[in-house]
Amino acid sequence: MNNMKNKVTIITVNYNNLEGLKRTIPSVLSQTFHDYEYIVIDGGSTDGSKEYIESQQQGLTYWVSERDKGIYPAMNKGIAQAHGEYCIFMNSGDHFFSSVALEQAALELDGTDFCVGKTIVIDERLAYLCTPPQKLSFNFIKDKALIHQSIFIKTQLLQEHPYNEKLKIVSDWANILESWCFYNSTYKPLSPIISAYYRDGLSSLNEELLSKERLQVIKDLFGENLPHEKISKEEKRERLDDEFNFKLRRAIALGPIARDWKIIRNGFKFLWRDLFY
Repeated sequence: MNNMKNKVTIITVNYNNLEGLKRTIPSVLSQTFHDYEYIVIDGGSTDGSKEYIESQQQGLTYWVSERDKGIYPAMNKGIAQAHGEYCIFMNSGDHFFSSVALEQAALELDGTDFCVGKTIVIDERLAYLCTPPQKLSFNFIKDKALIHQSIFIKTQLLQEHPYNEKLKIVSDWANILESWCFYNSTYKPLSPIISAYYRDGLSSLNEELLSKERLQVIKDLFGENLPHEKISKEEKRERLDDEFNFKLRRAIALGPIARDWKIIRNGFKFLWRDLFY
C-alpha cells in the first residue's frame, strides 16, 4: 500500500471525451487548495484527448493513456497510484463547482470514511441541487445513490476493497453498499457544494442495466436476508422532500398547461401527506 503524502487524490478517468476533459482538467487545476495530487487515466483515446492531457501534464502528478477494460478497471488503476488520504473521482465531463470547492471540503475531512458534499445536477433542461442525507442508512443506499463526483473516500478503504470490475455501471454504488454493511465504514455529509454532475453518463442513460446490476449485487451480498432497518422520522421527511422535488422537476419540464396542472395536483397530494403522515 502507498504511503500517504497528500490530503486528497483527484482521479479523472477518460475515454474519447475531449470536450469533457476540457471542462474537468481546468476545474481541478484552478483549485485554491493545493494539498492534492492529480491522476488522469485515459483509455487510449483517439479523439485528441491524449494530446490535450500531454499539454496539461505540468499540472498532473501521474497520467497514462493506454487501452483498458472499462471504467472500473480504469478507476482501480487510478486508486493503485493514489497517495492521498482521500480519493475523489472527477471523471471527464464533470467538474468542481467552484475554485474553492476543495478548500472548503478539506476543512471538514476528519478521517471519516465517506465524506459527501452537495452536487449541482445538470439535466437536459434543468439544473438542481442534490444534498446528501444527514444520516446514511441501508435503506437509502439500496434505493438511491450518493453522487461519486462529490464523495471523498478514504484511499485505504478503496485500496483494500477496489471496485468490482465485472460490473459495468454500478460498481461504485456496490462498493459503498458493501463497505457500509460489512466493513463498519463511517459517513458524514459536508456543507459545501463540491461538483457539477452532468446526467449523460452510463448509469444515467441505461436504467435497465442499472436495475439489473443492482438486483444482482443485492442478491450476491445478502441472498434472501436483507437487513431490516426502521425508517426514522427524519429519513421519512428527507424521502418526502426528495420525492416532491423529483416530481416538481418533472413537472417543470412539461408544457405550460400540463406543467401547471401537475404542480397543482402534486401540491395537494404533498399537503395531505404533510398534514396526516
